[in-house]
Amino acid sequence: MRNKAYDARSYRFTDKDAVLPDANIWLYLYGPAATPGSWTVTTYSNIFSRILSAGTRMFLDVLVLVEFINRFARLEMIRLQPTQKDFKAFRQSADFPPVAEAIETQVTQILMNCQPINHPFAEWNLGGLLKDFATGNEDCNDQLIAENCRKHGLALLTNDRDFTQGGISVFTANNKLLMACP
Repeated sequence: MRNKAYDARSYRFTDKDAVLPDANIWLYLYGPAATPGSWTVTTYSNIFSRILSAGTRMFLDVLVLVEFINRFARLEMIRLQPTQKDFKAFRQSADFPPVAEAIETQVTQILMNCQPINHPFAEWNLGGLLKDFATGNEDCNDQLIAENCRKHGLALLTNDRDFTQGGISVFTANNKLLMACP
């Protein structure tokens, strides 16, 4: 089932809305690659400010959290050790502890704004999800996040243009996603 996308730049968030920000949003706001002044950082920072001002309830899924942590660490590995290909070797290097501390600080900030939700993995139709994944058109994590949004009645805030399927409401500033999910 297709998602319904709303332009987050013009949407009037309220305290009745319930939103799960995707990992890419957290990376724009709190990640190491968040370039001040870039379109994505500026746009989603403005959206995030409006969400906070409106008292919109925000939630955090474990898959989103893990994706944020892993992507943050790998981006820092690329920055600090550009020739390193072995992530475990990076984790065991002297460069890793400050990265881990930065991640801890940023995740603490995220948790101050979000309520963690359970991910009832055992409830999903895994056979159906795997068949959809096998077509090459679906990302497994995205499918599970959409399932959890549907289960908890949450809209997803994302910039991921591939988030077209799942039967959920999606807030985005990504014009390609907005056009794909009218």
